[in-house]
Amino acid sequence: MKKMIFLLFLLCITCGCVNLANTSYDYIVKENLNNNLKTTNVYRAGYMYYLPKGLRIMKSREANEVFANDNITYYLFVDRVSYYNQIKESYVGKDDVVYSKSLEKDGKFGYIEIKKTQNNQYFIEIMYNYAKIEVMVPEDKVKETISYSLTILTSIKYQDTVLKSLMEENILSASEVEYNIFETANTESGYLQIAQEYGQYQEEEENVDPDFIRR
Repeated sequence: MKKMIFLLFLLCITCGCVNLANTSYDYIVKENLNNNLKTTNVYRAGYMYYLPKGLRIMKSREANEVFANDNITYYLFVDRVSYYNQIKESYVGKDDVVYSKSLEKDGKFGYIEIKKTQNNQYFIEIMYNYAKIEVMVPEDKVKETISYSLTILTSIKYQDTVLKSLMEENILSASEVEYNIFETANTESGYLQIAQEYGQYQEEEENVDPDFIRR
């Protein structure tokens, strides 16, 4: 029942029947952390997750994904190595940003930061469940983007047996640990670094890896 209610909540966000303008960041974060969504529709090496309707995968490479929706680009990095080694780090909230909060639920942890950039865009950085999403949006898209991002991050499920095999075969490259998901980016520099590496994608473009499976 909770799963159905949350899916309806997501549908309402997509269709515009929920007035997110009158909804606080705290409420959106709480609802998403409590969603307990067990549905998955994207499968990768060692993990799987749920991609909400309205988001399209534009590019996938190793544990990096690029999504797009309404000309907004999301960058996802899944740190399979840190998950496998169960690395844990604490987060200290900040006062010099628009919003800052540590996240914790059922043993999973992370943080969310929202920063206003010099060009009046909002840089959203969310780390949770050993994965991070970075995205730059205009003010009217901030709350919707938080909900989409947390839906993805909270839905990630890791396959321990597969990861163990990948680690033993040294298939997980050292490059996966070069991007520290536990450290917040300096303003939007982290986003720009990723954007430069992967390029900017428009919603009509699609360059999906052959191993992409979506039901």
